[in-house]
Amino acid sequence: MHHFKALIKISLILGLFFVFGCAINKNQVFNFPDIEISAKTVPEGIRVIFSNYSNIPPEINSLTVAFTDWAGGEEFDWETNDPFSIMNSLSNGRISQTWENVIEQVRQTGTVTLPFVQPGHRYIIRAVFVNDELLDSGGVTTIYTECVADEGIYLNKNITLNMNDACTGVALSDEPAFTSDVQFGPHKILYNIIIHKGDYTEALTSYTDDLFWNFEPNFSEYLRETGVANGDYPAIAGFYINTIHDNISWLLEIANTPVFTYSF
Repeated sequence: MHHFKALIKISLILGLFFVFGCAINKNQVFNFPDIEISAKTVPEGIRVIFSNYSNIPPEINSLTVAFTDWAGGEEFDWETNDPFSIMNSLSNGRISQTWENVIEQVRQTGTVTLPFVQPGHRYIIRAVFVNDELLDSGGVTTIYTECVADEGIYLNKNITLNMNDACTGVALSDEPAFTSDVQFGPHKILYNIIIHKGDYTEALTSYTDDLFWNFEPNFSEYLRETGVANGDYPAIAGFYINTIHDNISWLLEIANTPVFTYSF
């Protein structure tokens, strides 16, 4: 189970953690058609192709498409429930996902193209279909594929996310910029901090145009409000960029801090 408090009204938290596999139910309680996805490299990046997309049932309310680059590492296994293993994997991974619901576009075109990929990187791709009315009883279907990118648009510099000495905030090493003209979305930069309690995670999220974010005292106040006991927990902080390409809004995970101990 995962608990979150967002300072902004966004759907990314739901999609972000579905793609890690912790909320996927493969035994749907509704009739999901025989749909598969494949991916291929195109000059624009990686294109995901949905077979039989015209058969997507009307009760499917939303679709999130996510591309995960594990940066040479391995995706963690939630079943092991090892907090440090999970947090280390999260720190190494990079996720690009649709910021908004793309179900209607896929119903019309059968494709989604991600341009923000790095040549030579292997991406695990997940399409997460959701029936909102049955969400609590198995209304989620996830389909997988993968692809190695040939071309794409990416940051023209290496940006790091640095923790301050007091472990109360983070700062970017530089202003984000891309190798070609990219339109930023209304929420240009998003930060979050996540701790793992051993049985679930807690997260705080905020967006800003600033190159720094102080998560205290808001995070510790939130943890107390939700009944988290005082103690030491493995944690990471991360930052994301909201971009728009070909009328699709994307959330791009750019950098995370190494795992650190969060105490409160």
